[in-house]
Amino acid sequence: MTTSTYTYSPADLTDAGALLRFGCQPHLRPLGNPQYRELLHRYRMDAPFRTAVDAGADGLEMDVKEAHQVEGLILLPREGSWLSYRLKDHPRMGVNDRLVLGLAHMAIATRVYPTAADLEDDSVKRTSIGEVDDLLRRLTDRLREAAVDSDGLAIPHSGLQAAWKVYAKLPRSRPTPSGQLSNSSTQRVIKEALVWLVDKGMAYPAIELGPGHYRLAHRFRVHVREAAGSAAYTALCDLRRAYLVEED
Repeated sequence: MTTSTYTYSPADLTDAGALLRFGCQPHLRPLGNPQYRELLHRYRMDAPFRTAVDAGADGLEMDVKEAHQVEGLILLPREGSWLSYRLKDHPRMGVNDRLVLGLAHMAIATRVYPTAADLEDDSVKRTSIGEVDDLLRRLTDRLREAAVDSDGLAIPHSGLQAAWKVYAKLPRSRPTPSGQLSNSSTQRVIKEALVWLVDKGMAYPAIELGPGHYRLAHRFRVHVREAAGSAAYTALCDLRRAYLVEED
């Protein structure tokens, strides 16, 4: 492979592919893998090599968002690509289940990153199933109030209205005979969202804080930054900031 300024050897292209392979394993950390650490350093320091890696990611319909020293190469599939995850692709979920799970994901992001400044803060964020549920209970009350105008007429919000109405009807928790949370409870849905983030390397159980507590990874912050312009996330953050101001 040759560009106008650089000729790539087969070894260069093999290394570029290896770095992408490492980046596709979100639980793999460069600090524990010498080859990964070396290739990540090369990506940051070697512009032609970085171009080759970015081109390989482009061919896979992904974008390299960051080469993080601790969390490694952070890749983001493009919307609609073969690697992107959509709730509607989940084979066992009905429409209402997808609405509530999507709302739970948005609430987790809102809970830890309610402002633009929070999205730029690289300190470790923590949350719990109970904290996210409490937040969503407050936000659904706010959304219920905002759903009508001064004349009592409905104000539709296509991104949130259907979801919060379903969420508000569910009990906070409903244990099964085995002691697990029932699928028809809000805390079970929030747990499912957090477990999914753990599986994707974007969160970790905070065992030292007790059951149901999690630490959010830098990788999650990068993903939230990409979604920060969505109408649903913006609306939830606006509502959260409003009640925080009132509490102060």
